[in-house]
Amino acid sequence: MTLLWTAPGDDADVGRASSYDLRYSTAGVGADTLQWWSAASLAANVMRPSASGQVDSTTVQGLSPATTYYFVLRTYDEVGNVSGFSNVAVGTTDPGCPVPASMPSQFAAYVDSGAVLMTWLPTSDSLATAFHIWRGTGASGAISLFRTITDPAQTAYRDTSVQPGATYRYRATWSGDCGDGPSTGFRTLSIPDAGSPGATSSPAQAVAIHAYPNPSTDAVNFLIHVVGPSGERVQIRLFDMAGSVIADIANGSFPSGDTVISWPRVTRNGDRVAPGYYESLGTIGNTPVRERLILLP
Repeated sequence: MTLLWTAPGDDADVGRASSYDLRYSTAGVGADTLQWWSAASLAANVMRPSASGQVDSTTVQGLSPATTYYFVLRTYDEVGNVSGFSNVAVGTTDPGCPVPASMPSQFAAYVDSGAVLMTWLPTSDSLATAFHIWRGTGASGAISLFRTITDPAQTAYRDTSVQPGATYRYRATWSGDCGDGPSTGFRTLSIPDAGSPGATSSPAQAVAIHAYPNPSTDAVNFLIHVVGPSGERVQIRLFDMAGSVIADIANGSFPSGDTVISWPRVTRNGDRVAPGYYESLGTIGNTPVRERLILLP
């Protein structure tokens, strides 16, 4: 922060003073200026006073960004006589280079068909230009940046590079031009050994649907995982607990890999779906799939 002032003289407005003493603090100056002065920080490398009436200045460095500071100046002559306190100058430093303010919302990780499926919600933070996934191997130890996702519409990622029998830890951050924002906590998962319960034994078992966020208070994303290299026919409907069809989630040909469908929580007639328990049932190719869904008020 740069400060400017008019240089005093050695005797009132006559002559040239000997030195300056500039101090600053984030605490406001109260009724006891001397007490504030004694506790304040001393500014370094302040210039020698110019001749009386000229403009002097100095730049105080090493301040915290986006912070308000209070400054007071005193002047000495050559024999140590000191002036009274100047007026209080107040200024706020620039925000610097800010990073996203919030961590990813509802970041989750699941073991799914011999892979790890991660899901999250989009952000409204204008500083977030990418989504970072961090991964470590084992229950503790170092982690490193594993994947950078720059598509703001993407809210899911499948890690297919995991190994059977291994344990992995994941966390996530929103990233901007100046670095990463706050991190989520770790999501730790163990991949089943080949042939153990939960492991994938055939390609047909790898097709899946996954709803998130779940439970949900609003729209729900359905991730549809297709295995066939040329795509598959997909039909998924939402049923209530009485077996009545509430909504059509997907009906058509889907490409191989993951596709995310956003369902706005409305019925076939466009009405908002009431809170409760529901099931999404259907087929991917010839394979039946299901996912229970909890809707909150």
